[in-house]
Amino acid sequence: MNTQLNSTKPDPTRPMIAVGFDNSSAAVAALRWAVEQARTAGLSLRVVYVWELKALAMAAMSAEAWETASADARARATQWVRDALGADPGIRWSLDIVEGPPGPALVTRSRGARLLVLGTKEHTGLRRVVLGSVSHYCLSHADLPVVAVPALEATAVAS
Repeated sequence: MNTQLNSTKPDPTRPMIAVGFDNSSAAVAALRWAVEQARTAGLSLRVVYVWELKALAMAAMSAEAWETASADARARATQWVRDALGADPGIRWSLDIVEGPPGPALVTRSRGARLLVLGTKEHTGLRRVVLGSVSHYCLSHADLPVVAVPALEATAVAS
């Protein structure tokens, strides 16, 4: 089930940059990089936050529990993005919140964008085999340029 919680459809008359966001240090770096690119190019920014419930958890959830989980995801994502962007990022931005597998959701939500920006984390060994790589999925399936931004160093994130 891929439920859209808060979305705006891309406006073809208003070019934008899409950026995946999950509040990791890599995602914060990607968001900040995308803001600079959007500001320089005069584009808006579409921040895509993807959250995923496992099938078993979803099957056991009541409609009320689903709404609560959805509202919680929306509240957390909104606060994280505002914290990462600061008071006035100087660009128009929207937040798109989607439940589902991250790779396919990001590729779908980036349609119509000029660029998809992602943070990259280093997954090696069994962790990469089990979890896969969202960046690799997007690079393989997106029909637009994809930029992978590494995580900021701890000192850079705090500033």
